[in-house]
Amino acid sequence: MIELQLTRPPSANHLWVRARKGMRKSNAYVAWLMLAGVEARRQKPSRISGPYHLIIQAARPDKRRRDLDNLLKPISDLLVSVGVIRDDCECEMISARWVTVGEGVTIRIEPAGVEA
Repeated sequence: MIELQLTRPPSANHLWVRARKGMRKSNAYVAWLMLAGVEARRQKPSRISGPYHLIIQAARPDKRRRDLDNLLKPISDLLVSVGVIRDDCECEMISARWVTVGEGVTIRIEPAGVEA
């Protein structure tokens, strides 16, 4: 099992922006990928090969209404970019919830044979 504490990612609604020739990653997304990548590497995560389960606990940043599932894509992309997982298509289960304590997100990645 791997557990990481990270800064909360931008919402999936704000990952991409229109550019002259299609779409590009937003400045906020690029900045978060860099910051969270440094945070993740400092925690020296191992690598999980094959199917895995992803468990996310996210602190609400404020009292506005937010969709929890908008955190899934940027977190999965980050895990691939830092080499924790090979490909996010290998995810067999995702569990996510809001928590009332702490800041940012806590992410657990477990091999698929381990029950969450």
